[in-house]
Amino acid sequence: MITVGRRLIEVEADVGFEIWSRDLNSLFEEAAAAMYEIMVDITKVEPREKKRVEVEAEELDILMHEWLSELLFITDVESLVFSKFHVQIEGSKLKGEASGEPVNPEKHNVKTEIKAVTYYKLKVARENGLWRAIVVLDI
Repeated sequence: MITVGRRLIEVEADVGFEIWSRDLNSLFEEAAAAMYEIMVDITKVEPREKKRVEVEAEELDILMHEWLSELLFITDVESLVFSKFHVQIEGSKLKGEASGEPVNPEKHNVKTEIKAVTYYKLKVARENGLWRAIVVLDI
């Protein structure tokens, strides 16, 4: 049984992905990895710098939106891309850490610029023993 994974989904004029995982923390980690894989080749991003992220939301789908949006904000402001993620969710609070390095278009094979994380089709739910999420990104 596959317990962690992701795949792109078709969304008109945007890009989306579906992810699944055995636990909630790794679902959020996998979502971040999926978002950065759309932007760059994360296998070439070295975890040289760490950034801490703390967000809070009562609903899991909103928590997912806040987590990914905060990472995207750091990327936009500090020109960092990430490849490793660690998340700890307790109640409505997420404490996370993202590791990466300054973006280098030649090294990281920059693919797609993401403008924002959207609420369109956003979903986080437990189904058939796995946590699943759908995320759509504005490109």
